[in-house]
Amino acid sequence: MGNSVIWEQARQSMGDVTLYQALLDDPDWIRDYGRVHVQFLKLHYTYLFDQVGLPDGIWISEDLGYKNGLFASPRVLGELIFPHFAEMNAFFHSYGLPVVLHSCGSVAAAMPLIVEAGFDGFHAMENKALNNDPLRFAELYGDKLVFFGGLDARVFETNDQETIRREVTRYVEGMKARGARLVFGSDHSISPRVSYASYRYALDVYRAHMWY
Repeated sequence: MGNSVIWEQARQSMGDVTLYQALLDDPDWIRDYGRVHVQFLKLHYTYLFDQVGLPDGIWISEDLGYKNGLFASPRVLGELIFPHFAEMNAFFHSYGLPVVLHSCGSVAAAMPLIVEAGFDGFHAMENKALNNDPLRFAELYGDKLVFFGGLDARVFETNDQETIRREVTRYVEGMKARGARLVFGSDHSISPRVSYASYRYALDVYRAHMWY
């Protein structure tokens, strides 16, 4: 089951410029926005779980960064945004549900916040973004997070079996060497430039190396 909690909701309802200005000029409005929105989500999910039942887990999609950094400083995110993530995570955990955070962009500076807020997994470790090294993430946070994705999507786009074999092997064996819990996948969407045969080959190489 997937949703966003506050960041993407605020961007869509306020617009980027208004949100970014308010983070600095009117932080109390952002706190109030988050409080109201989280209250709504908790009521919504409580009703949904009571009426339909529990999912296997929760997937929260919040793009926190662009290629070269976060959209706001770790300090601002830590004060105004991540307390709401922590509240929602505690709510989902009260039902025994694991929570995965998806974020594109450079998130290295926010990884301590992600761990502290209680997320159980992280997706997608976009290689093209600044300081996003999945192997480094595994070294620092492998005991806290399950990792999803992380293999540079451009590797698939080469459609070259030798390149795919080398890079998939390097990535999977590197994560294994660090004891990481990995759900294999790319760091971004698979483009139309990737042939079906190349994708299948990448999976075959992964399966040959996946066992600990």
